[in-house]
Amino acid sequence: MLFTPAEHRDRIGTVSHVTFWTDDVKKAHTELASRGVEFVQEPQSVDWGTAAIFRDVDGNVFVLSSK
Repeated sequence: MLFTPAEHRDRIGTVSHVTFWTDDVKKAHTELASRGVEFVQEPQSVDWGTAAIFRDVDGNVFVLSSK
């Protein structure tokens, strides 16, 4: 069973506001996608760097970002 306090259960499957940093977003994306990670946004480059968005098995959304 997932450990989530009752008052936070409505947050399961939503944006978590957690970002994972990596030196190479595109490489990490390729590796994670090949392992079955579901990306809801492919890597996109902007002025400040590159980011992609993925979902865990519970539907929670995370960001994979360049440093």
